[in-house]
Amino acid sequence: MDYLSTRFRHLFGEVKNVQRFFCPGRVNLIGEHIDYLGGLVLPMAISLGITALIVPNKSTKIHVHSTDFDETIEFNLGSLPIAKQKHWSDFILGVLLHLREQGDELSGCDVLLDSNLPKGAGLSSSAALEVLSYFMFHSVFKGKEPNRTQMALDCQKIENEFVGLNCGIMDQFAVANGKENQAIVLNCSSLDHEFVPISLADYTFLIINTNKPRTLAESAYNQRRSECGESLNIISKQRHIENLTEATLRDLELISDPILKKRTRHAITEQLRVQDSIAALSTGNLKAFGKLMNESHASLRNDYDVSCDELDFIATNLQNNSDCLGVRMTGAGFGGCCVALVNSKMVKNISKPLSETFKARFGMSPSFYDCKPSHGVHSIT
Repeated sequence: MDYLSTRFRHLFGEVKNVQRFFCPGRVNLIGEHIDYLGGLVLPMAISLGITALIVPNKSTKIHVHSTDFDETIEFNLGSLPIAKQKHWSDFILGVLLHLREQGDELSGCDVLLDSNLPKGAGLSSSAALEVLSYFMFHSVFKGKEPNRTQMALDCQKIENEFVGLNCGIMDQFAVANGKENQAIVLNCSSLDHEFVPISLADYTFLIINTNKPRTLAESAYNQRRSECGESLNIISKQRHIENLTEATLRDLELISDPILKKRTRHAITEQLRVQDSIAALSTGNLKAFGKLMNESHASLRNDYDVSCDELDFIATNLQNNSDCLGVRMTGAGFGGCCVALVNSKMVKNISKPLSETFKARFGMSPSFYDCKPSHGVHSIT
């Protein structure tokens, strides 16, 4: 009996027919901060994620234990709170309220959650928890998997309207629809998407978590959205565009404010980098893709102003390493993670000296995760 089965039995007693589900996190390879601008993004689901064990308990109560928080939460289906509790369980509560609102019949169950995703690091732990909960409850209580695109849209709505974070669709879509050894090309405006095979050969994606809390990320996120909205209003008065990522470099001449010009330049050039990245990965040109990753980080640092000293330190260090083809910050910024394309045989040689110099500079050690493109949320048989 494995660790999770033993833990589940200890918490909830000896039960049969326990079902198991897994939802990955995601890393965005390129196309940062343009998902909410209707742009193209290139995320992939990763091998890190959240595992859930669940069994119905023939009551009206749902018990959820998180090994991550070492805490058990109880929901009574007869009296579910209708407002968020400002607690990690809000992502589950929001899903339960949504499913009940759309007419799904729910019943009591016992759930064990176990995660190896770092929290607040920009790897979509919240989207993974939402999508996992939705997929799991739908599968158990309706006896079939939900439509994955609709599930992603519903979970985005839950995060926007219930949890209160005005996120784009990318995170939920990526963890719902990921495929092994493939990245997703997602048009965040139309939800048109396709998959790009990733042939890494002797390379791997290394995620480096600064372990710096992203205290400024949410306020800066809302500010960037507002700034980009201003830019869109200025440009759309001259010619019809629905999303800022439809603008061209020539449109920058219409914007006089230097801050708005920088934000707009990032949106335009990052969209172009995604398109070039699709071509590079489709032909296996990892060197070209790595160069685009480096350019993306420079744009996020200089034009979008969402990087920080810790992220820049990692980027500069690895960009000067011949075993790294490219590196960039990923996620909201102001902490969180970088993603690097590195020689898979040199991961330890890269990680150890970087960890030492980073700790000497910032007084804390980064964490490293070697990962591959993985399947989206699924049941484990």
